[in-house]
Amino acid sequence: MPTTDDVIRGLCPQPRQVQLSEDRCPLPPVLTWSGPAEITDAITLLTRRLAPALDVVPAPSHDAFLTATVDPAQPPEGYRIDIDTRIHISCGDAQGTRWAIQTLLQLLTPWVYGPGPLRLADLQLPQGTIVDQPHYPWRGAHLDVSRHFMPASFIMGFLDVLSMHKLNRLHLHLTDDQGWRLPVCGWPRLTTVGAWRPGTLRGHQPPPDTNDCDDVPDHDQIPHGGAYTIDELRAIDRHARSLGITIVPEIDLPGHTESVVAAYPALGCGTPIDHPRTAFGVSEHHINLTDDALAFCRDALDTVMDIFPTSPIHIGGDECPGKEWFTHAPTRTRLATLDITTPQQAQAWFEHHICDYLAAAGRQVIAWDEVLAAGAPEDVTVMVWRNADDIARAATAGHDVIAAPVRHTYLDYGIETGPQAPVTIAAPTTMDDVAGLHDVLAAVDSPHLLGGQFQLWTEYLRTPAQVEDAAFPRGTSIAEQLWTGNPARPLSDLEAQTRRLTAMGVNWHRMTRV
Repeated sequence: MPTTDDVIRGLCPQPRQVQLSEDRCPLPPVLTWSGPAEITDAITLLTRRLAPALDVVPAPSHDAFLTATVDPAQPPEGYRIDIDTRIHISCGDAQGTRWAIQTLLQLLTPWVYGPGPLRLADLQLPQGTIVDQPHYPWRGAHLDVSRHFMPASFIMGFLDVLSMHKLNRLHLHLTDDQGWRLPVCGWPRLTTVGAWRPGTLRGHQPPPDTNDCDDVPDHDQIPHGGAYTIDELRAIDRHARSLGITIVPEIDLPGHTESVVAAYPALGCGTPIDHPRTAFGVSEHHINLTDDALAFCRDALDTVMDIFPTSPIHIGGDECPGKEWFTHAPTRTRLATLDITTPQQAQAWFEHHICDYLAAAGRQVIAWDEVLAAGAPEDVTVMVWRNADDIARAATAGHDVIAAPVRHTYLDYGIETGPQAPVTIAAPTTMDDVAGLHDVLAAVDSPHLLGGQFQLWTEYLRTPAQVEDAAFPRGTSIAEQLWTGNPARPLSDLEAQTRRLTAMGVNWHRMTRV
C-alpha cells in the first residue's frame, strides 16, 4: 500500500490544502450515502467506479457512511472533504461535489478507473482533510472532429478522462473545410456531401502553405467522413453535463467553409468546389455574404443551440482571407452599399451580424482572436491562439478572454522529433513548453481572463489512439496549471495520473525524451 506522502503527491490536480494521516478508513461492502438531490450525478460517478467491489445505496443522514452538504458560502466548484471513520463532503455547489468525488477516487488504487476486477480489501482511504477550489473557471480541452471524424463513443470516453482531470469544458470543432459533422434541418447535403471527402493529403501539407492549394490530386484515395446524429450529440451533451463539463460547439464561420460550398455551391463565391478539401492549410474559398448565406448560418446556429441548450457558442472567425467576397458580384454589391472596402471590414460586419443573433438568444459568444483585427463585437469572448500578448490586449479592451496560445497549448504539435516520430504539423512541443503556459497566464492581471485550454487539431491525428497519445500527459500538466494557478510539476510527479490513464485504457504517450 502506498505511503501517505505518495498518495498526496499522486493527487492531480494538487489540492490547495491536504492534511492526511497514516490512519485508514476502509470502505464498507455497502457504501451508504446521504445528500441533496443535486449531488446525484456525483454519486452516480462514484457508484460506477466502485461497482466491481461494492454497492452504493442511499440512506438516512444519521446512518450514512458518506454525507454531502451544499454550502453556497463556499466558493464555486470548491469542496472540503473530511475523512475519519466516515466521509463528509461540503461543497459550494453541485460541481464541487463532482470534483470532491474525483479526489476521493484518486485516494484509492488507480484501478478504480478501470473495468475491474477490484478487491474491496484494497479500497482504503487515508484519514484527514482536503480543502480545494479551482484558480480559473474555464479549464478546457479542444477536439477537432472535422479534419478526422471521431466516433461518438470515443468522445464519451474522452469526457470521462477530462473529468478525472477536473477539466470543465470540451470545445468541439464540428465543421471545417475538410468535413461538416452535424445535420441541419433543411440542408441535407451538408452530411451527404459536405461530410465526405474522396481522400486525404499524404504526408505533411506541402510547403509553402499556399492559399491557392485548393486540392491535391495525389491524395490517398481513401474516402473519409462521417457525421453525428442529433441523438448522438444530445447524448454527448447529457453525459458531459452529468460530469460537470460544458460542451462548447464550434461552427466555424465565415472561413473554413469549403465543405459547405461543396454541398451548396450557391453559398460560395463562384469557385467550383466538388467535395470537401483534401488538403489542409488556409483556403481562399468560403461562403459568400448574401442573404441566403446568412440564413444558412442562422439555421446552423439554431441547430447547435437546440442540441446544446446551455452551451456557449463558438463561431470560429479565424483564417478567412476574404478576397473572394470582392470577386462575387452579389457580395460585392452588398459591401459597396455598406461602404466596406477591405476583407477585415467585411468580416467585422459579418461577425456583428452573427454575434447579435446569438446574443439575442441569450448565448455567450466565443470567437478566435482574428475578430480583434477590425473591432470585435462588444460582448464576444475572445479565444487567443496566435500571439500570447493578445490575451492582455483583449482583456484591456474589455473582452472576456480564454488563453489558447499555440506555443504552449497546441498538442497536435508533436512532443518528440526523430525518424520514428509520426507526422505532425510541427515538433517538438515538450513538457517544458506546456509548462510555459503558467507564465503566460500569470502575466495577465485581469478579471477578464477566464482561464485556458489545450487544443487537439486533427489534420495529422487520424485516430482516437493518436489523439490520446498527443493529449496526455501534456494535457495533464495544462489541466493542473489551470486548476491550481501554480507552475507545472515535473513529469515524475504525474506518474500516479498516468497509472489512472492506463487503467482507463488511454493511449497516453510514453516518452523516450522530453
